[in-house]
Amino acid sequence: MERVTRQRDAIDAAIRASRRPLTPREVLDAARSRVEALGLATVYRTLKLLIDEGRVQAIHLPGESPRYETAESAHHHHFRCTACDRVFDVPGCP
Repeated sequence: MERVTRQRDAIDAAIRASRRPLTPREVLDAARSRVEALGLATVYRTLKLLIDEGRVQAIHLPGESPRYETAESAHHHHFRCTACDRVFDVPGCP
């Protein structure tokens, strides 16, 4: 078990508070509201750790870099808005 840090707490909270999958940059921006000096390398290391712990999952869309969301989510699908370039959850199976 890894030790809990303010940075890890801020990253985990940012992902849990989001209602959609986030890019690492979006995680960084959201987590900086709690830990201003947070860096992108720390975000990537923490995302890997949270994935290994089963708390976060990577979402892979064709031609896109991975985005991240909580692993506790019920079965759902995703779509990417071409206007704002964000990815959103679609509940269940359409």
